[in-house]
Amino acid sequence: MRAGLATLDILEDERLGERAAAVGGYLCRSLRERLGGYEMVREVRGLGLLLGIEFQAPRQFWRRASFDALDRIHSGVFGQMLVMCLFRQEDILTQVCGNNLRVLKVAPPLVVTEDQMEQFIRAICRVVEQMHSSMAFWTEALGLVSRLANV
Repeated sequence: MRAGLATLDILEDERLGERAAAVGGYLCRSLRERLGGYEMVREVRGLGLLLGIEFQAPRQFWRRASFDALDRIHSGVFGQMLVMCLFRQEDILTQVCGNNLRVLKVAPPLVVTEDQMEQFIRAICRVVEQMHSSMAFWTEALGLVSRLANV
């Protein structure tokens, strides 16, 4: 009980709830602004520091064909590729939502710094740009699936 009460005291004394609302609002607005022009980004939503970036099937033919191929194999492959790219290329560890495998969780700690948020924003923008402008993301995804099929 003492640990729980001490945690509540810190949350209150350091106003971490208010900070989460303010910092999370900034992060959500920044992600919406920077990712809004990409056809595969459906929505950035959330409250405080619990956000999600929802992706959707692309309209452009070559991306759509790859996306549909992955989706037919398993609905979670796209999200896992996104997570894998963020980790391998950007050293960012995240995950998709359990009930919607096309939503990337964005849930930094309450003490996240502005520099850390900017690092994440730049990283997700680079990966989303790669998904939209290069076949590398899609080639790697289809290669991963084919290697798994041969196991």
